[in-house]
Amino acid sequence: MTGDQTRRVADELRAAIEAGEFGPGSKLPSGEEIAERYGVHRGTAMKSVRALAADGYVEIRGRQGAYVRERPRSRIVVRDRTVYRDEIGYFFDQNAKDWVAIEAPTRGLAVPPDHVADILGVPRGQDVLVRDRRMGPPTPKQVLQLASSYIPVALVGEIPALGAEKPGPGGIYDRAEEYFKAPISWDEAAWTRSPTEEEQAALKISKAIPVLVVTRTSHIRRGDETIAIEVNETRMSGERFALAYQVQRDSSAAWPRTG
Repeated sequence: MTGDQTRRVADELRAAIEAGEFGPGSKLPSGEEIAERYGVHRGTAMKSVRALAADGYVEIRGRQGAYVRERPRSRIVVRDRTVYRDEIGYFFDQNAKDWVAIEAPTRGLAVPPDHVADILGVPRGQDVLVRDRRMGPPTPKQVLQLASSYIPVALVGEIPALGAEKPGPGGIYDRAEEYFKAPISWDEAAWTRSPTEEEQAALKISKAIPVLVVTRTSHIRRGDETIAIEVNETRMSGERFALAYQVQRDSSAAWPRTG
């Protein structure tokens, strides 16, 4: 019964928020006031508020109470399974083509996540070169995407430009294609997870909002083998971004149907 009441109160508070009764940045009534308003115990009222926080509608600020979060009205669609090129070089997000680095990019040696080390074929726990960028629109300046490129140290030894502050026209991808005299191919995997504290602060999201992670691997031919030369991992608010792509028909689903 208490669970049903918790859901009912949470649903009614959510409806009030979406109707504009409690606008972005405003404080929700206290637990006692919510309990009186909906005819429930204070404990039930507080569970309802925590449910709203878990759904990303409010942010609980300790003893200050719960405040309504600013929620995006629409999602920015990214990734359409296509790589593009302009006068600057390759790019992957049409919606982010004009984005800029909100803060100065950084680079240095660091241990990558285990799954990245596995893709690059380096031992787990071993340093790689990491190039970090915080990207967003030029106006207003707001960090919407965190991007990290992971490159094996041995490859940087072969192609020093990959570790340079300014790799030159076309960036690290052009330098790699020039060195190997072959085109790069890419594959991506998209997934979600809880944000780290650093991601919460940079993207201005609560711990209840998942981050959308797109892991892109750059492959190139080296002699008779194909190697992974870089893993780029972008993180963005799962509340603001989505994936969009065309669904292709396999030959087994060809039209007109036969048989």
